[in-house]
Amino acid sequence: MTLSRRISVVVCVCALAACDSAVEADGALDLRDGVDNGMALNSAVLNGMRMNGMRMNGTTLNGMRMNGMRMNGWNLNGLSLTGSSLSATAVVNGTSQVFSGAQLVGAVIDIDLAGAQWQLRFNDIYKNPANPTGDVWFYDISVQAPGDTGWEPLCFDHLGQPTQAIPLANYWNIATGARIADASVVTFACRDAVLAKCVEWGYRPWATVGSTSLANHHQACTRMARADYCGDGTSHTFTGTPIDVSDRLSPRIQTSVTLNRSNWGAEAEWGPNGAVCVGDQMRLKMYDDAGVPYAYPSCLDALDDVTSCGNLPTSRGGLVANRYCDKWSDQPQQCDSRDADDDDDEDD
Repeated sequence: MTLSRRISVVVCVCALAACDSAVEADGALDLRDGVDNGMALNSAVLNGMRMNGMRMNGTTLNGMRMNGMRMNGWNLNGLSLTGSSLSATAVVNGTSQVFSGAQLVGAVIDIDLAGAQWQLRFNDIYKNPANPTGDVWFYDISVQAPGDTGWEPLCFDHLGQPTQAIPLANYWNIATGARIADASVVTFACRDAVLAKCVEWGYRPWATVGSTSLANHHQACTRMARADYCGDGTSHTFTGTPIDVSDRLSPRIQTSVTLNRSNWGAEAEWGPNGAVCVGDQMRLKMYDDAGVPYAYPSCLDALDDVTSCGNLPTSRGGLVANRYCDKWSDQPQQCDSRDADDDDDEDD
């Protein structure tokens, strides 16, 4: 899916996320592209941005309005998004000129928030260093509050460290996690949170595999990463919990690596609206082990009597699946144990 016409850019920040990292649980995030070994670490946030709902076509969403965009003394107009790369037009020496990608470094956006004037600034724009020939762009964005002279990062990871954003078409409901289709809106998805992580895992919503759009795979991934079983926006995971991700695309983006690990089992298959079946290794056990109270997801009774959950047959409607080790919270060392065949495979 490519969006190349004039858009109203939204800075839609959702308070739901999945902080998935490829290798280490104690690192806020790592450079990654697709996490092609299938393993990921997750948390519970959809987007880590602290400002929510900016729309840039002169109308407002959740109280924000874009009053203009400028760079090097030029007024920028006609903001558009192709994949994850923004572009805009300026009149330079009497000639209309398009600026895109890293050419927009230094651009400043004026925002009206409930009558108060805020500013966003693109400090740096570059392709994902894990795949510099790919189509995922990172935006280092700062925000200036009314009356302040300094700038602060717009995005933070789960350790409170500044991080980048990835522009995405459409926006997401803060409460439910549902994707709201609106081609006039752009969401700045903060890294180390679900919307951006699922892009970095390879489920780029603007892209296709063969003739299959990845937009719904991306949305299903956001449900999976947050263990949002019922698709109602309720997360059931803790930061730093490993999951093993797979899909049935051709070619596959993610492939399971724990099939020969005895303590790992299927947790669920996932579609855009939540789980379509669940297995016997669920992240709810972490809440039980930690004594954290939670409301039992009402949808699970209808999902837990499904044969071979995790196999992703097309008839069930699942797009991605994951495996989980339910000893993670009390015996994490058991989750690293491998059968002999698994060790042989990895040595190869």
